[in-house]
Amino acid sequence: MKTIAFALTLILFTSCEIVQETKFEPNGSGNYSLGFDFSEMMKMGNNVEKDSNTKQLDTLINFSEFLELKKDSISKLSKEKQDKIKQLERFSLHLKIDSISKKSVMKIDYQFDDVSELKLFGEKLQDQKIKELKLFSDKTKKNKKGKGNGIPDFNKYYDLNFSKSSFSVKLNSLGVSETSKNKDTTLTKDNPMANMIRFKSRYIFPYKIKSVANENVRILPNFKGIEITGNLFEINNNPKYFDVTVEFEDE
Repeated sequence: MKTIAFALTLILFTSCEIVQETKFEPNGSGNYSLGFDFSEMMKMGNNVEKDSNTKQLDTLINFSEFLELKKDSISKLSKEKQDKIKQLERFSLHLKIDSISKKSVMKIDYQFDDVSELKLFGEKLQDQKIKELKLFSDKTKKNKKGKGNGIPDFNKYYDLNFSKSSFSVKLNSLGVSETSKNKDTTLTKDNPMANMIRFKSRYIFPYKIKSVANENVRILPNFKGIEITGNLFEINNNPKYFDVTVEFEDE
């Protein structure tokens, strides 16, 4: 989780845990993952599969391999459609659904060359005609009570910078605007709804951490990563909850 602006989208979910992880390589490339765990909702009896025939599913799709496998069929599409579907080549998708053990976990991974490409995450996924992606987006859409559909894109609400000496993530102007428009003044710390949505944002670095500017951060044991966890109340009442600056040790 990076920003309070997430409350705009996530407060619409009924109950789930959302985990984001961004792992950096020394050259600035890396892997971003977005995961949803609806298992608790299933155990509570609010079965996310009640409107679906999908009861058992465990699938992992590497889209670069998928596109290679389907290249003959793809070559018959229009140039526009070919260009669109090829935008998936840096993605992978894992879906695990089990109505017996009450598990419903989904995660999508995206490989990026530099942090600016994180802004393209949602754009590349939009309007893709892949049934497994539709299953992912249908589940997030089905468990929202407001407008909007598709796979949520939180990257547009923050600005992220990474270098050999430091890392930072900050709420941007769009995030500030959405925060102001959607602040819930009725949400209290002891409201049961506050803990129905849990957010976790994890950053993994190739360098050891020297210092961190955010009291909400937990530094990982190897000093090469941080984790920030919050609920709806914490995010709603502190727009800077997930803002963080990290300084790395000199090598």
